[in-house]
Amino acid sequence: MQTTEEKCFPNNTTIALNLLPLLLGKSIKVSFFNPFRRARVERDEGKIVIQVKWGRERFNIPIPIPALTPLSTLLATLSAQTSLPLDQLKLIYKGAVLKDSSLTISSYGIEDGSTLVLIGKGGDVPSAPSTSTSTNSSKASSSNNIIPKKNKQPETDQESVLVSWISNLVENLLNPLIPSIYTFISQTDPNATNKPKHIPSFEILQKEHARLSELLLKALLDLDNIQITNSNWTEARQRRKLGVKKIQNELNKVDEAWGERKRLGG
Repeated sequence: MQTTEEKCFPNNTTIALNLLPLLLGKSIKVSFFNPFRRARVERDEGKIVIQVKWGRERFNIPIPIPALTPLSTLLATLSAQTSLPLDQLKLIYKGAVLKDSSLTISSYGIEDGSTLVLIGKGGDVPSAPSTSTSTNSSKASSSNNIIPKKNKQPETDQESVLVSWISNLVENLLNPLIPSIYTFISQTDPNATNKPKHIPSFEILQKEHARLSELLLKALLDLDNIQITNSNWTEARQRRKLGVKKIQNELNKVDEAWGERKRLGG
């Protein structure tokens, strides 16, 4: 039983116990209202932020719980951001089109900081809204550089025929772009050893980056649209996979060189 003296003059332990709820409440309140600490807590709980490239636009999209969030949710968000119909959107990640919208974000291996590319379902890269007065001329110039027609897949029951056709398709899609890619890298990468005497302006290089990216993305779509219905045709699938990897590597080179150029500023 406490004495009169103990009631009037509580010891340190009693004071600490009485103040503990107040201190905890203050700590919780500070954590809640501190945006940096709150962001760190959300990240610890599984929240990630990904970047989606759409033409010249970039969207940073937060995904609260990637292990539970289906791809359809991300597509719906992008449809709202771009005002494009949901059924006309496709996402590319690491050279592959994400086809099953019911799968979760994490099931595709998408992580915090991953970069995806938004494209059109029919193979077209949707154009981001432009405030430039020269929009029409830019579109006309861009359309002149786009490969107008792709080779039609042969109807065959022989895997060797399809394998040969895939190899030729990759060459026809990529080889015409190689000189432009090498030139672009020499003009934008500060570490390039074959720099030309004349370097185009930032605006011209920006347009060239958009053009090359668009054509390489179209090439990836052409490969993705190849139908291999025979489950035993492993060589054809492997040849298509190698083609995708080859084109994706060139796209990565272009993006990395442009990233280095942008760090230098306009």
